[in-house]
Amino acid sequence: MPKITFIGAGSWGFTRGLVRDLLTFPTLANAEICLMDIDPERLDFIHKAINKIVALGNYPATVKATQDRAEALQGADYVIVTILAGGLDVWRHDIE
Repeated sequence: MPKITFIGAGSWGFTRGLVRDLLTFPTLANAEICLMDIDPERLDFIHKAINKIVALGNYPATVKATQDRAEALQGADYVIVTILAGGLDVWRHDIE
């Protein structure tokens, strides 16, 4: 089972959508999804949301959440960094 780690996983829309898409691939459906974020509230919220996606999709995936980056990276086959750097002004600049 591949381990997919999300660093900065607290992003509600992006993380949810990407996990949902990744789990549709047969080779990733049984993945260990590891969510890492420094904000415990956001991490708890996204952890519950991803568990719901796994349950509703009847995927054999497992979901773990941690605030410890080293723990999240240990044994990871794939690492996805979803940290918003520069704030919304940088994002707005990219779009415009």
